[in-house]
Amino acid sequence: MQQVFVEKEVFLNDLVEFTRDQAHHLSTVLRMRDGEKIRIVDQQASIFLAELKFCGKKVLARCVEKIEENPESAITITLLMGLIKKEKWDYCLQKSTELGVSRIIPFESSRTIVKAKEEKGTRKKERWEKILCEAAQQCKRSRIPEIIDPLPLSLAAEKGRSDLNFVAYEAALKASRTLRESLRPASSITIVIGPEGGFSTEEIAILKEKGYECITLGKRILRAETAALYALSAIDAILE
Repeated sequence: MQQVFVEKEVFLNDLVEFTRDQAHHLSTVLRMRDGEKIRIVDQQASIFLAELKFCGKKVLARCVEKIEENPESAITITLLMGLIKKEKWDYCLQKSTELGVSRIIPFESSRTIVKAKEEKGTRKKERWEKILCEAAQQCKRSRIPEIIDPLPLSLAAEKGRSDLNFVAYEAALKASRTLRESLRPASSITIVIGPEGGFSTEEIAILKEKGYECITLGKRILRAETAALYALSAIDAILE
């Protein structure tokens, strides 16, 4: 069933009017018709079953039933992700959303190939937010993950701190514990994943100073986007 997020609080029996883009998607792309049912999720993460009504160019929906379910993780998960190439970055945003990430903080470091300034003026954050919204709708989440503008690694580490804080470090196989060994029940977790080139020893030292524990994701060297999705999957499997 199609799901749509609306930027206001909704109550049972409310008649909701969709934005122009949403109306176009429902009527022209999906070719939905009067009386068909969709899910509406409001700003409070409340979920409703709604019945569509087409009035000229307007598309409305009557909320006919409140759906009592909570698809969100009990743990707030923050992903600090080094900037990577566009196609891989977009894929990571989509799949991280499906895996339950709560917040994504992009960062630049000494080995990031992609730099934030290269995308200035391209409305990159709007594009990222659209990807996150579409992914959240597809997997029937009740909240869209938050994403902010890229930060230098040190600032990202400060902003992203949680109860548990980890950095996946490819050079830490023998010296560090695995993610499974380090995880314990917590209300919030942050995982830091480096770019294609990994981290310098100086950057790891900075992260350690800020309270991040080095962990290993196993014997094989994973691509950045694979490492992020592996870590999120492991957190979900172990703690959920």
